[in-house]
Amino acid sequence: MTTGQRRHAAVEVAKAQREVGAVVHLSTGIRARIRPVSAKLLDQVQQTVPQPEVPKQYIEALGREEENPLHPAYLRAIEEANHERGKRTTEALLMFGVELVAPIPPMEEWLPRLSYMVKRGNLSMEEWDLSDPMDVELLYKSFIAVAGPDLFLLAMASGLTQAEVAKAEDSFRSQAERRPDTAGGDKEPA
Repeated sequence: MTTGQRRHAAVEVAKAQREVGAVVHLSTGIRARIRPVSAKLLDQVQQTVPQPEVPKQYIEALGREEENPLHPAYLRAIEEANHERGKRTTEALLMFGVELVAPIPPMEEWLPRLSYMVKRGNLSMEEWDLSDPMDVELLYKSFIAVAGPDLFLLAMASGLTQAEVAKAEDSFRSQAERRPDTAGGDKEPA
C-alpha cells in the first residue's frame, strides 16, 4: 500500500468515525458502510489457530533434549499459522465490518471471472458453498468488493495496529491478486 493510499484510507476512517454509519466509496468503487469490529471477536477468531509446538532435538553435548525454535519445519509452521490467523481475521473484518449499500449483484455478473481464474489454476473455490448466502457474501466481499487499501480502512476503524493490518493485507493478497472488478455493487458511474 502506498503512502497516498494509506493517507486516503486514514481520511476515510476519520470521516467514518465522525459519522457512524456514513457511506464510503471503497477503492473498487463500491459503496459501503464501514463498521468497527469487536476486538473480542477478532481475538477469538485468531485464537482458533493453535500455535505450533516447538520441536525438540537431542543435543549430545548436553546429554538432553532442547527446544529448537529455528527448525525449518517449525518456522514454516509458524508462518502458516500466522497466515491462517490473518486470513481468518480478514474474513471476520469483511463479514462484520463491511455493510454493502446495495445488494450483492447476481452471481452471473461476477462469478464467471472467478470461475475463469479457477479454470486457469490461479484460484481454488473448493471452500465456497455457492448455495449458502453467507458464503456468497464473503466470496463477493473477499474477491470483488473489497481491495487491499480498503482493508487498511476497515482495520483502522476496528482499532487494529499497523502490524496487524499488514498481516491481514498479506493474507488478503494471497487469496487473490486482482484489479478492481467492474461488476455491480452500486458503483458510481466513471
